[in-house]
Amino acid sequence: HAWICHEFGKERELRSGGFNLVARARQFSSFLLLIGTVSGPDSFDPQHAIILQNKDEVLIPLLLNQLPTPKEFKDAIQSLSPEQQRFAKAFRSMQLESSVFGVCAVQLKPQLELLLGLPQFSLTKEIKLTQDLLSLFIDYQISSDLLSFDGVGSMTSSEKVEVVKGHAAAVYEMIQELKKKDLRNAEQEADMHVEMINGGGFRLFGGAAPAPPGGGMFGAPA
Repeated sequence: HAWICHEFGKERELRSGGFNLVARARQFSSFLLLIGTVSGPDSFDPQHAIILQNKDEVLIPLLLNQLPTPKEFKDAIQSLSPEQQRFAKAFRSMQLESSVFGVCAVQLKPQLELLLGLPQFSLTKEIKLTQDLLSLFIDYQISSDLLSFDGVGSMTSSEKVEVVKGHAAAVYEMIQELKKKDLRNAEQEADMHVEMINGGGFRLFGGAAPAPPGGGMFGAPA
């Protein structure tokens, strides 16, 4: 798709507000949104990227600069010196090279299938597995080597998916064990902290500990 914004006369002065790029993802769908410039007839130069999934929505204000028409540019540089005209023409040429704003949406399921060595369309109905894989890649930064298919190539598509499911389940089990271990360590540190406070002559919810029997506060007889 392409969009060209034309302005005539004083429309620029009358125009209120600006333009926004709005992207939404449906439930259980995900894609990578790339923003950049069209650098050639068949090339795209991405500058920024964001992953959208499960009803995510992003609104990006577009800051657009109006480029003068060839006639306006020619009239504007008539009074300049030859050196200044050459500089202005070179600068305009540089502006025109990167003036075509481009947006590219890349579906993630086909890329996951390619990355994990799965047949095409094998993840179409595997909603939970797809969500688990995205979580492992995005949230936990798990390497694809731990999740990719490593079985026999003659296996069927469903069998290959089951192999990847097993890898994902094993990684999730390891993550849960690490979480439980971290929780136990945190509880032990909290218990030790409480014991240190109580052992140092202070109670957790009270004031100072009672004085030892048989003596006053400063060593005098009671």
